[in-house]
Amino acid sequence: MNTNTKRRSGSERGAALVIAIFSLMLISIVATSLILTAGTQSAIKSNYKSAMHAFYDAKAGLEEARGRLWPSPSNPNPISNCVFPGGGSMPVGRVCYITNPSPGENVDPTNLDPANPYADFEYKDEWQNAVTADAVQKPFIASVSPLANIAGPLYKWVRITPRTNRSAKFSNDNTALFFDGKNTNSTGVGAQVLTITSLAVTPYGSRRMVQYTVAAGSLASAMPTFPSALTLDGNGVTFTGSGQSGFYINGNDMDAPSGTQSGIGAIGFTNSNDSSSSNVSAGAVPASNYLSPSSVTAIGPVSVPTLLQAPSSLEALVQNITQNADKVVNGPVTQSDANNVMPAGMSATNPMITVVNGDLTINGWHNTGYGLLLVTGTLTYDPDASWDGIVLVIGKGQFVSTQSGTGQINGVMLIAQTHDPLTGKPLSSLGPASFKQTGGGNGIHYSSKWVAASQALASYQVLSFREIAQTTP
Repeated sequence: MNTNTKRRSGSERGAALVIAIFSLMLISIVATSLILTAGTQSAIKSNYKSAMHAFYDAKAGLEEARGRLWPSPSNPNPISNCVFPGGGSMPVGRVCYITNPSPGENVDPTNLDPANPYADFEYKDEWQNAVTADAVQKPFIASVSPLANIAGPLYKWVRITPRTNRSAKFSNDNTALFFDGKNTNSTGVGAQVLTITSLAVTPYGSRRMVQYTVAAGSLASAMPTFPSALTLDGNGVTFTGSGQSGFYINGNDMDAPSGTQSGIGAIGFTNSNDSSSSNVSAGAVPASNYLSPSSVTAIGPVSVPTLLQAPSSLEALVQNITQNADKVVNGPVTQSDANNVMPAGMSATNPMITVVNGDLTINGWHNTGYGLLLVTGTLTYDPDASWDGIVLVIGKGQFVSTQSGTGQINGVMLIAQTHDPLTGKPLSSLGPASFKQTGGGNGIHYSSKWVAASQALASYQVLSFREIAQTTP
C-alpha cells in the first residue's frame, strides 16, 4: 500500500462526525428560530385580538348610546333623563354616563385618581376643565344588553355631552352646535349635535377609546322649524280649499295649555312671488276658517330650513326617511278597510314611519294613522280617515281630496314637487306644489305633540368618528 494513501486516509478520520455535529447545530438553530417565530406570531396575534376586542367593545358602546338616544315608543330602553326629544336641547355643561361594570366592579369615570383605570381624563382635553360630579347626571345610566340573560360588550363607560365650539376646538366659547342637514352651525338651526365617547378595557389590559359626533336624522333637522300647518314648498304653488263650514286649517297649537296661545301659521308658501297671485288666498275661503296665533300671519310667505329648499336636498330627506321607515310600499296602492297598507302595530302609543313610493289612494278607511306618512306620488285623501303626526307629499307634490267625511289631520303637512309629475324626471328647482280639497273633512290642525312624536322617529345619524389614542396603565 502506498504510504501517501495511508496518510490521507488517516487525516480524514472524524470528518463525518464534524459534519453531523454541524448539521445538528444548523437544525437546532432553525428549530429554535421557528419556535421563537411561532411564539412571536402567537403574541402578536394575541395582542391584536385583545386590541381589536377592545376596539369593537368600545364601538358597541357608541352604538348602544346612539340607539338609546332615539326616543321612539318602539325603543325598549331609551335614555329619558339626559337628552330631551321633540326639539328640546341638552343643556351645555350636562354630562351623562352609561356604565357597564363587570360583576362586583365599580366603574366611576368621575373619580380622577391616577390609580383608577376608568378615569375620564379625556373630558378635560375637550372642555379645558376636568369633569366634576356636580355636572354629571346621577345616577349613572346602566348599560342594557340587547338580549336578555346574555352579557353585552365589555366596554366600561360611554359619555354623552352636547357639542360646543369649545369642545370641538372651533373657538373658546361654549355655544352649542346644531346640524341643519348639511352644515354645522351655532345659530340654533336644525338638530343639536352631541358627542358620544366610549372607553373599553379588556381583561387582558387593552384599552381603546372611540368617539362619535351625532345629530338627530335630517327629518328632525327640518321639523323644529316647520313654519305652518300646511306648507306649500316651491314655485307657483296652488291651493283650493273646501269652502265648507267645518273645514279648517288651524295653526293654533291644539296642545297648548288652556288659556294660552301659541302655534304657527295656517298656510305658508316659500316663494314670496306667490303673494301677488290669487292661487292661495283666493282658494282659502272663508278666511275665518284659516287661523293662527294673533302674532303670526295666517296665510303668507314663510322661510324653511335649507334642507327643504331644493329638489336635491328634499330627495335626500326622502332617502333618509325611507331608510328609517317601518314599512315601505311601492305604489300605486289603496288604503281601505279591506286593504291595509299601514304597518302592523301602528297606534297612538306606537307611531311609525310609513313610506309609499308612488301614488297612495285612501278610500273607505275609517281609521286613524299615527306617525309620519311620506308619499312620493299623488296623495288622494278620503277624509273619512284621520292622521296624527306629519304628512309629507314630496315628489309629484300633489294632494287631492274630493270626498266627504269628518276626519282630520292633527300635526303638519308639507307638499313639495321635486320631479316632473308626467315624466318623473328630477327638477332643477322646485315645481308647483298643489293642495286641492273640494270635499268635506275637518282639515289640518297644528299639534306640537304629534310633530314632536313624529320627529322622535328619526334616529341619530353619525356625523364623524375618531379614535382617541390610549396608553396602557
